[in-house]
Amino acid sequence: MFQFVRLAAVIGIVFFACLSFWPALDAEHSGPVNVIDADTIEVGGEKHRFYGIDAVEIDQRCRRCDSAEWPCGREAAAALTKFLEGRKVNCEVWQGTTRDAHGRFVSVCYADADDINSWVAKNGWAVVDREANRLYNYTSDEGSARFLRRGIWDGTFDPSAEWRRQQQVGRRP
Repeated sequence: MFQFVRLAAVIGIVFFACLSFWPALDAEHSGPVNVIDADTIEVGGEKHRFYGIDAVEIDQRCRRCDSAEWPCGREAAAALTKFLEGRKVNCEVWQGTTRDAHGRFVSVCYADADDINSWVAKNGWAVVDREANRLYNYTSDEGSARFLRRGIWDGTFDPSAEWRRQQQVGRRP
């Protein structure tokens, strides 16, 4: 019995020691932030693409209900910049090491206790990935933004994936 208690104590000490050093291991994913666009930020010199959402691109334009065109991509990035101003950001890389085709970490990011990915969807700047893990599925946030006609949901827009595809076709000689 004494050996079991001693073994449990050693395991507990090792567990809490590892837990106390965890922030130091994750330091490169925390700090001041630079907004690239509404779903990509730079933290500690590394770019992070938000998991579970696809926001409008920086040069993308949308149409309001009255058919007026507006720079939705720039407004989305400006809104995110304002939301994150002066806040320390921490990004948790999806499945520990996931990177996208552009070499960016795919992450769920937080500003204090606020889930930034959720904030982007909730404020109407993104379409959600319905195939995302259920713990990080922002469908209800998108639904709220649609209902309240926030951001891109105040009119019409090309989904970002389609917009990118059109831009690539348009750039070919």
